[in-house]
Amino acid sequence: MSGSPADAGDAGRRRRFAAPPRGGRAGAGAVSMFAAASLVLALSGVVMGAVTQAQAQAYTQAVPSGPPIRLFPPPERMAVPDVGVRAGAGRVLDDPLASPGPSAAPLALMPLPTPPPAHTPSFDVVPIVVPPSAIAVETLGPLDPDGAGPLAGTAGLGNDPWRGIPRAEVLALLPELPTLTPSPAVKELQRRLLLSRGSPAAAPGEPEPARRFGALRVETLAAMGDPRGAADLAALLPEAMTADEAAARALTDAELLAGPLDCAAATERAKPFSGPYWQRLELFCRLRAGRIGGGMPTEAGAAPVGDDLAFEMLREQPGGDPDFLRVAEAMAGGPAPRLRSLKDPSPLTLAALRTLQAGVPPDVLSLTDPARLAAVASNNGADPATRVTAAERAAVALFLDSRRLAEAYRAAPAKGDELLRLKDAAARDRTARTRALVQQAMLAAMGGGRRVELAGLALELLDPPMLAGPVGAVVADLLDTLSPTPDAAALAPAAARLCFALDRADKGKRWYDLALRSRPTVEVARLWPLAVIALGPPPGGGALGLAGWLDESLRGADPEGRARVAGQLALLQAMGVAVPEEAWRRTADSEETTPTPADARPPTADPALWQRLTEASADRRVGETALAALLLLGNAGPAGTPPAVVARVVGALRAAGLDSDARAIAREAAAALAG
Repeated sequence: MSGSPADAGDAGRRRRFAAPPRGGRAGAGAVSMFAAASLVLALSGVVMGAVTQAQAQAYTQAVPSGPPIRLFPPPERMAVPDVGVRAGAGRVLDDPLASPGPSAAPLALMPLPTPPPAHTPSFDVVPIVVPPSAIAVETLGPLDPDGAGPLAGTAGLGNDPWRGIPRAEVLALLPELPTLTPSPAVKELQRRLLLSRGSPAAAPGEPEPARRFGALRVETLAAMGDPRGAADLAALLPEAMTADEAAARALTDAELLAGPLDCAAATERAKPFSGPYWQRLELFCRLRAGRIGGGMPTEAGAAPVGDDLAFEMLREQPGGDPDFLRVAEAMAGGPAPRLRSLKDPSPLTLAALRTLQAGVPPDVLSLTDPARLAAVASNNGADPATRVTAAERAAVALFLDSRRLAEAYRAAPAKGDELLRLKDAAARDRTARTRALVQQAMLAAMGGGRRVELAGLALELLDPPMLAGPVGAVVADLLDTLSPTPDAAALAPAAARLCFALDRADKGKRWYDLALRSRPTVEVARLWPLAVIALGPPPGGGALGLAGWLDESLRGADPEGRARVAGQLALLQAMGVAVPEEAWRRTADSEETTPTPADARPPTADPALWQRLTEASADRRVGETALAALLLLGNAGPAGTPPAVVARVVGALRAAGLDSDARAIAREAAAALAG
C-alpha cells in the first residue's frame, strides 16, 4: 500500500493520539483526559446548536424522560490515581475521533469513557515518510500467448521460470528432452517445467519461429506419455494449437493410445485441419458411437451402407492405413479382423482393436514405442503372454501405472507346476512372465515361510531401472502384506532399498532398522548413504556413520566397488553432507592415485550442457537449470547416469531452489548404487 506524505503524517498523528499510554507522571494522563473531555463537550455544543427545531423535537420524543443524564463519570472514577494505584486499572480510552457505530447514542449525550491509566504516552518513535524515488518508465512488450500454463508459483517452477534464457535456445533444446526415461523424478520435474506459466523472451529483432513455444510444449508432454497434461495446456493455447497440426496430431495420438478418446474435444481440435488422418479419426468416432452415415443407430448385423462412400474414399487415398480400415469395417458390423502381422500399427488401429477387444499378432512386441505397447497391454482381447510383456515394457518407461501392470501380471497363465519351481525359473529367465508368476504365487501362498521366500525372489528379479517405477511399486505392495520381523530379516536390506527408492520412507525405515539389527554386512552398509538421503542425516551419524560406512564398504573392494563408493560420496556431498578430504583419498585405487574432484566433469557429459548447468544454477535461473539437468540425465535417468553427473545435477537443482526434485533424483541414484 502507498499514500501521500500528508496522509502518512495524518495517520501518524492519529496513532499518537489513540495509542495507549506507556508510562510517565501520574497527573499527566488525567490532564490529557480532561482536555479530551472538554473537546468532546465543545464539539457537542456546536452540533446541538446546529440541530433544527423539528429535529430537536423529534429527538426529545425519542429520548425517554427520567433523571438528569450525567455527563461525567462519578467523582471516584475521575479521581487521579495516586502513585500507589495499580497500573492498568480501568478501560483504555477509545479514540474520540473514531466514528460512532450505527446504534451509538448522539455525541452530546454519550457518557465519557473510563480514563486510562495515568501514563504519559511516549513520542520517541515518530514515523518517517520516505519521499518516493524517481519513477522509471519502461515500455512493456505484448503478452506472450504461449506463456500460459496450468501451473503457477510453487506448484510449477516459480513465477518466471524462463528468466535469462533466449527463446531461440529454448526452442532448440525442447525437442531433445527425454521422453522414455524410467525415472519418476525426472518425468515429474519435466512435467512441471512444461506446464509452468511463463515463456522465454525473444531477442530484439528475432523473427517468429517456425513452431511456437506453446505447441512444442504440448507435443513434448504428449510424447512423454502425459496426454492429460498436454490437453490441459492445449486448452490454454488455442492460437498455437490452431496453427500447429503436428502438435494437434501428437496430442490426439496420445489420447487414442491412453484411451478412452474424448471424441468431442478431438473433433473440435480437428476443425482447422483436413486430410486423411482427420477423416479416419472422424470415422472412428462415428463408429465407436454406433452411428452410421447421417447419425442413425446401427442395427444388429446391418451393413454400413451410409459409410460405404467414406470407406471407399479412404481406401483410394495414397498413404492410407489399411490395417485401420479392416478394423473399422469390423466396428461397422463386418467380420472380425484377422491381422497376421502388426509391426507398425497406427494409434487409430490400436484404439480400434481395443474398442473391439480383438486380439493382436505376437509380432506387435517388436514395437519400441511404450505408448503403443501400453495400448496393447490395456486390450483385454490380447493374448495374456503378449499382454504382460507389453505391459511391463510400458510400465518401465512410465506409460502404464502399477494398477494396470498388476492386472496384466495376474492374467499371465501358468503351465503345469511352474508356480512350484519358480526359483529355478527365475535363475534362467528374468522376463516379465517370470515376474508375473512370482506375483501370482505370492498372492496364493498362505504359509509365512513360503511368502517370505517368494518376496525375496520378487526382490531379486528387480533391475535397478525398475525400482522407483510401477514394477517396483507392485513388489512393494506385496511387501506390505509382510511384517518386518526377525523371520523376514533376510529380506530387510533389499526391502529397505526398494521402499526408499519409491519414497516410502516410513516403511523403508522399519526394514532398514531390522537390517541393522540382523545383518551387519556389506550389503547393509551400502544402504547407509541411501538412508541418509531418504531420511536425513541421523543424530551423531547413526549406527554406522560416515567412517563406519567407509570401513565396511571399502573392505576388500575392487576398483568397481571403490568407484561406487565414490559415487555415493558425491551424492552425499551434493545433498549437503560434509565429506572430509580423507574420505575421498580412501576411495582412490591406491595411495598414489589422486582422487577425482567431486565437481569434475566426466568425459561422457556434454561440456556445453555442463557449463550451462553451472552458470544457470549460480544465477538461479530455474527453468534453464532444470532444462540442462534433464538433458544431462537423458533417457537413462539417475539410475543409468554416471554418479558424478547425477551429483552435479543434484547440487545445481538445490542451488536453484528445487530441493525436493534434487532429493528425489539423488534418492533414485543412491538406490541404484546400493544394490
